[in-house]
Amino acid sequence: MRGILRELLRRCGARHIEVAANGIEALNVLRRGKCDVILCDYHLGAGKNGQQILEEARHDGLVSASTIWIMVTAEKTADMVMGAVEHQPDDYLLKPVSEATLQSRLAKLLGRKAALAGIAAAMRAKEYQKAIDLCKARLEQDPTSSMEILRIQADLYLNLGQPEKAGSLFDAVLARRDVPWARVGMAKLHIHRGHFSRARETLEQLVGDYPNYLEAYDVLAHTYQRQGAWSDAQRVLHHAVMVSPNSSQRQSALGESALHCDDLDIAVSAYQKALKLAARTTYKTPEPYLGLARVYTAQNKPGEALKLLSQLSIDIDNDEARLQGKAAEVRVHHVSGNTQLAEAAARDVAARIQSGTQNLSPAATLNLAETFMLMGNKETASKLLQFVVLNNHEDEELASRVLEVFEKGGMGDEGRALVKTTRQQATESMNQGVRLASQGKLSEALEFLNEAKSLMPRNPRLLLNHAYVVIALMQKGGWRHDMDNDARRSILTARQISPGEKRCGELLAKLETLR
Repeated sequence: MRGILRELLRRCGARHIEVAANGIEALNVLRRGKCDVILCDYHLGAGKNGQQILEEARHDGLVSASTIWIMVTAEKTADMVMGAVEHQPDDYLLKPVSEATLQSRLAKLLGRKAALAGIAAAMRAKEYQKAIDLCKARLEQDPTSSMEILRIQADLYLNLGQPEKAGSLFDAVLARRDVPWARVGMAKLHIHRGHFSRARETLEQLVGDYPNYLEAYDVLAHTYQRQGAWSDAQRVLHHAVMVSPNSSQRQSALGESALHCDDLDIAVSAYQKALKLAARTTYKTPEPYLGLARVYTAQNKPGEALKLLSQLSIDIDNDEARLQGKAAEVRVHHVSGNTQLAEAAARDVAARIQSGTQNLSPAATLNLAETFMLMGNKETASKLLQFVVLNNHEDEELASRVLEVFEKGGMGDEGRALVKTTRQQATESMNQGVRLASQGKLSEALEFLNEAKSLMPRNPRLLLNHAYVVIALMQKGGWRHDMDNDARRSILTARQISPGEKRCGELLAKLETLR
């Protein structure tokens, strides 16, 4: 089949053709250099399938917006087609492939993709404003590819932290015709603004109108989860995995929802599928390991839970994953009655979190604090909860969850007072840094913000204030490599914590103008 396709491509005018026998070879070819067109068989025997190759290539930045990806298959099975739709190849071909069909598809796709080459280059260079300008120019020159370019432009607005412009674009697209991606985009903006009921209404109608548009299910499930409607999230995700079962992230989300609903059999099945699907990709995340370990703990299987957490530190070799695994071990040891092991592990994790040298998500930190409460170590639990509030002082939902942990530990009144004081402390730190900067005392402001970062290393607003002051100092005294790195690190950390934060894009755009 490879020989046949190579000959057909030569007849279609291809000048340089690389051939790979399996997924590993294919990814190595892509790492060696840029390919304009990729024909990938869906069924590749042992190892990765075509869908996983596409997912990994996109994740690792081996293909761009201008790359043509065509999936080739001998059978039009539901799993393959829905997987292909989900990961968005540009087209798929059914075997046997004729020269006329290949020629026709390539001509159409090459014409469409050529228009995106400059935009893709600007995006790779993270020159988002330049990419937006190129999108606008292309729309004037070639209205036929407008929907694809408008979708890219909307993503760019979101990257630059300009949700209002993205919303106006979504409205303009939907005024012309009903496009699912624009409706999902509007729902995401509703979520970003805290309008969960509007997002829910939009998405429920969308999955009714387009029952195979999988991204809508994922965002709808996320909306249900944010509202605490875990049974609704489980129902939606269960339907989605029936339509397309090959997404590790979706299976993991189903496991989480089922766990919250105490549906342990479904949770085990979903988490195990998530781990199996992720095994041959770079898309390994701690969530399915941690979730399945919690299920095993609930099923009184501490040995299996600890074995899985040990495997986590091997499969995902980074400090954050190891810390999450160690935090999960605390609960396993405590539930199984190994008090000394639980306390030793807990002290180690708590020290690393509060030092700010390692990150644990707010949800995972809350779980750990709750475990400390159960163990009777209310002092350490309180410090962890205070750390969560300091770094998320404007998050009302998280503050409510912190108070719940205090209530469970019999510290309701103390918890409310501590949360109030901690939020005031965080707010005052923000205001003081801003006051100094507005008075032109930029060096003093930077010194103050650096001290505040030692207490609040994961507070997105503080990180962005810090980046703002560093940029202002460079605007005044000239660009410096170390200061650029310092500001960029703060912005990217803030974006990781709060992906929809508008100021991230604005400050990155300012950094672009300083070089």
